[in-house]
Amino acid sequence: MKILIAEDESLLLKLLADKFSRENYEVIACQNGLEAIDLFDEKSPDLIITDLQMPYSGGYELIFHVRKERQSNIPIIVLSSTSVEDKIVASLELGANDFVEKPFRFNELIIRVRRLLATTGK
Repeated sequence: MKILIAEDESLLLKLLADKFSRENYEVIACQNGLEAIDLFDEKSPDLIITDLQMPYSGGYELIFHVRKERQSNIPIIVLSSTSVEDKIVASLELGANDFVEKPFRFNELIIRVRRLLATTGK
């Protein structure tokens, strides 16, 4: 299973990549939305974890690209430090499957990933 992780905080990105690798996932990591869009098209991940605010292009643009431009239904989890209800609702309305607020518990995140992958038959 391939997970695309788009997160501009390098330490958090490394932590997530290491943890998911230990859980036997192939991790595709990047630090901005433009790179995430390119990697999505190139690598065909099974699930995306994305921050909302990143350089060049953010999580909203990535979700839009996946859902509207590529018409893909792969699971998307937004991982963000925002607790503003409008931003949470906007990401879910755009097509994200789940929203996890930072700081988060890794065990909870891994359960959400497994649940979403199970619902897609992966």
